[in-house]
Amino acid sequence: MSGGVISQALRDRFESIRLSEVERLEKKLRGLSDDERRVVEAITAEVVQAIAGVPARALADETAEPALEAVVRLFALDGV
Repeated sequence: MSGGVISQALRDRFESIRLSEVERLEKKLRGLSDDERRVVEAITAEVVQAIAGVPARALADETAEPALEAVVRLFALDGV
């Protein structure tokens, strides 16, 4: 297990949550035009990348195994 692998798994987890939430909020988004919908998608994707970027920068390949395991447990990154 490496910091890079964990960083990617974290980004994937956050993106999965983002997609689930957009789907869950579909009823509220119905009134948006296609352009507005694309803007919402782009903004939420950028927010996810910004949030995931913070731990990704901290998780170097030389990060101690216990710290990596803590991130896996904390964010439920099963299968990493």
